[in-house]
Amino acid sequence: MPRLKIAVTSGGTREYIDDVRVITNISTGKLGAMIAEKFIGNGHEVYYVAPRTAVAPDPDASIMGYDRRITTDTNSVLETMKELVPKMDVVIQCMAISDFTFDREKPVKASSSDLEGFIELMRQTIVKTPKVISFYREWNPRAVLVGFKFTVGKSSKELTQIATDLMEKNRLDMVLANDKEQMKKKGTHAGILIMKDWTERLNGKEVIAKRIYENVMRVKGM
Repeated sequence: MPRLKIAVTSGGTREYIDDVRVITNISTGKLGAMIAEKFIGNGHEVYYVAPRTAVAPDPDASIMGYDRRITTDTNSVLETMKELVPKMDVVIQCMAISDFTFDREKPVKASSSDLEGFIELMRQTIVKTPKVISFYREWNPRAVLVGFKFTVGKSSKELTQIATDLMEKNRLDMVLANDKEQMKKKGTHAGILIMKDWTERLNGKEVIAKRIYENVMRVKGM
């Protein structure tokens, strides 16, 4: 079997509000690490893009080798992926990337006791981040692209539509969609894997990682 080049983003970003405060998210990177392990274990060349705080692939996987790229904020992810994506056969964006960051041209520490001052600081400096995944197809027309969509309080029908819109807008090959409330009710990391030709409901991170690997191989004709 040909050895593919795979980029897997995982964990989350940290966007600095001022010199000492950040906005981040609860993503641990565990699922991304499990997905990376599937490809590493099957002999593929994996580039694991994640912050230092994210879970890394199992130490045993490092025996076969993988390239870990450390990122921090959205801009660092963008620059790293701009370098990697054109060289990849597969790109899997499991990372939770912030929708917002802060203008740091004039870094100022707001007083912790000045609520209104802190709110005003955020109001004046908050800006939208670029959608990193939106560049991938432009950077690499031939790669298999996998996206993730996480929502809170959406029905399965709504979640499927949101993920389908993401897939079509960014010309992805598949999207893994999940909802926090639905996972809480089921007591497991449940998700819907949406592809151009079919949809699968999956339960558990191990199953999700396995099916993403298998479907990527299917799309690649391997």
